[in-house]
Amino acid sequence: MDTVTLALTALATARVTRLITTDRITQAPRNAVLRRLDPKGLLAYLLVCDWCSSVYVGAAGAGAWWAWGDTRVFTAIVAALAFSYTAGFLASRESGE
Repeated sequence: MDTVTLALTALATARVTRLITTDRITQAPRNAVLRRLDPKGLLAYLLVCDWCSSVYVGAAGAGAWWAWGDTRVFTAIVAALAFSYTAGFLASRESGE
């Protein structure tokens, strides 16, 4: 994996992890799954723990890279996710102008 693709995939992992664990846009499906699980169980915790989920998201990203990492489609997808994460991260650090 070249350095650029590695960096993009790492940022894409952060973005997808946030989608799973935190973002409001995925709150309804996340809550629907959580209602069906034991609230004190490990699977429920996995859906709200950034560190836990990121291991599995990162493994999926590495697997996707292994299978399709040399394609423009893979690069475009991880770039879009990486750009989204970077923009959101930077916007959250801006002062309330």
